[in-house]
Amino acid sequence: MVAFAAAALVLAGCVSVPPAVSDPRPSESAEPAPAPATRLALISDFGTCDAGEQWTADQVDAWGVDAIVTAGDNTQHEVGCIPYAESVWGYFEQGRDGQGVPPLWPTLGNHDYSDEGAGLDAYRAAFPYLSTAADAQQRWYTQDVGDVTLIVLDSETTPEELEIQRGWLKETLSDQRAARPDAWNVVLFHRPAYTSGVHEDNREMRPTAGWDYAGWGADIVIAGHQHIYEDVIVDGLHYVTAGIGGTANIRECPVELREGSRLCLAGTGASVIEATADQFVLRYYQPDAEGKATLGDTVRLSR
Repeated sequence: MVAFAAAALVLAGCVSVPPAVSDPRPSESAEPAPAPATRLALISDFGTCDAGEQWTADQVDAWGVDAIVTAGDNTQHEVGCIPYAESVWGYFEQGRDGQGVPPLWPTLGNHDYSDEGAGLDAYRAAFPYLSTAADAQQRWYTQDVGDVTLIVLDSETTPEELEIQRGWLKETLSDQRAARPDAWNVVLFHRPAYTSGVHEDNREMRPTAGWDYAGWGADIVIAGHQHIYEDVIVDGLHYVTAGIGGTANIRECPVELREGSRLCLAGTGASVIEATADQFVLRYYQPDAEGKATLGDTVRLSR
């Protein structure tokens, strides 16, 4: 009789039934979402204010990158193309999302020093946000961008100052390896140490001159100056010449490439870099006859 009454009360809604208890343990199939890749645009020798630079800027905009990195010659001595005010900021954003965070991290090239209206003072005024921690004149510096550490050098200076930079680079790479072991260390300067281009190799910044990039912790070395794209591998390290981000001053690749060169590509181009803790991928694109971006080369580094 008691059991019957209790059952009746439950059916009448007078007695609450405790809800089912969910299992507090996480599902075995649930995994944290992977961190998004750091995306960088790499351009070089681009300050020409022409259709090639516009194509380059359009690609950078379409890629939705976290930052833009240059390998020098942010001005190209083109008449009617005012250094920096037009050659850079006429095509690329000076800030982002109202945060005042500059998206472009430049490297000094020979034209940044020599072009009329350029020079170090004008360069520093155009990029006032560059760090002075390493050099009071902002010629060499480091910048962390997600999974990448940019280590920017000035190849357009005296042997004495190259020696200062060499010691600084060794110390900086060592510190970066300790502080950010999962970051990719990208070393940038303008004149390439190894190249098949028309300008001579920058022998003053080769490992044989005491620049032990790989031994100190660099993952890749990137330069410009030759107005071609090239990937030269020496002792397992990629030395990439970044190409030309404009139409003016395009050069041809030589028939015979230097030892270690994987390939050489002539014509306008720009790269997008995607980096995670375990992969670094550089993809170089060029316009086809209709201006559509076509993949020209891929450099892939893995851990």
